[in-house]
Amino acid sequence: MKKILVWLLFAFIFLIPVSQFLSVRLLMAMAIFSLLIKHTDKLLQFLKNSWDIIIYQFVLAIGLIYSEDINAGWRVMETSFSLIALSIVFSAINLDKKKFHGIILSFVLGLLVACFICLIFASVSYYQSHQPDSFFFYQFTEVINLQPTYFAYYLCFAISFMLYNLYYDELDLDIKVTTLIILFLFAILMLTGGRTAYISMLFVFSFFILKFFSDETSNSRKKLSSGISVLLLLLMLAVNYFDFNISPGGVSNNNDYWERITLWESAIVANPDFLLGVGTGDYKTVLNDYFSSHNLTEYANESLNSHNQFIHSFFSNGLMGLFSLIMLLSRPLYLSVRSQNVLGILVFFSFLIYGVTEVFLGRYQGVVFFAFLHQLFIPYYNTLRSTASLKPS
Repeated sequence: MKKILVWLLFAFIFLIPVSQFLSVRLLMAMAIFSLLIKHTDKLLQFLKNSWDIIIYQFVLAIGLIYSEDINAGWRVMETSFSLIALSIVFSAINLDKKKFHGIILSFVLGLLVACFICLIFASVSYYQSHQPDSFFFYQFTEVINLQPTYFAYYLCFAISFMLYNLYYDELDLDIKVTTLIILFLFAILMLTGGRTAYISMLFVFSFFILKFFSDETSNSRKKLSSGISVLLLLLMLAVNYFDFNISPGGVSNNNDYWERITLWESAIVANPDFLLGVGTGDYKTVLNDYFSSHNLTEYANESLNSHNQFIHSFFSNGLMGLFSLIMLLSRPLYLSVRSQNVLGILVFFSFLIYGVTEVFLGRYQGVVFFAFLHQLFIPYYNTLRSTASLKPS
């Protein structure tokens, strides 16, 4: 039964970037199936892997008590269900290094399939309409019903992992294939990414460049990975400089941009209770009322959130929500630093960047991505806790 669960997990990870409809249903099936599997100290394993998730969910549940819109609050809880569901699944399996890499490769493979699906439908759309917008942002990812910002997060992670493998050579992957995958994913990122994605990749590319110059030894793989990092960094800066994303009106436009400072200030000022916040289900209503009463009708009409995960948690659940979020984000990053796991540091530091500009735990696409990585790395650290370091030799 454990082998079946592992294969189901591989299938689920593959489907995350391909189909939200299928991945949600497979996740529910996996969570139920994993409860039927007998595993030594499964409850203890679950608590050890997920105590920070439990605290975060508990704070959201408390926020339901003083929420007026209970239905909206339950929808928030439902969106966050994948945090608990994946914790249950991972507590029923033994995560060794082979499974660890296999799970990530499943995600990369699913992401490649999603990219090709988007390219095919964008090409058909362009053939029919002759509009270049078919290859950018929402229109590009519409076919897989995936918000382009989250798609860009997926791409950033996959590029980071492939660069990591190219530099450290932990997997038996062909250099040419790895290089082609990196270049292809980067090209797609330029079609869907915005400034948040650029900042994240700036950090990743800079790391591999500096790592190459600081290493005492070098080989062809390290030279190639650092050379690719330099090339992609320059291309990314050039694209950002010329702002080549074209809006329907033919005007330069970066579709990842909003008046974020105004949104941040609004969410902070509109919070009537710094300790408890407005409630898990009332954040949208209260913020829209603030927008309407302060001549920010455009924001109210679009029902925008704060576009900052930290401010959103503070606004929704007060200081309790903010502390539980910081705990949720800092734990895997701390364990990555303590274990000297380069990949973990790159992955979870990027979530701090995402959190400053997006409410990535506000949609299933963001929650399931974070839950997947959280429950991939932390159980892996616990499995290898007797090992002094996970740093590649």
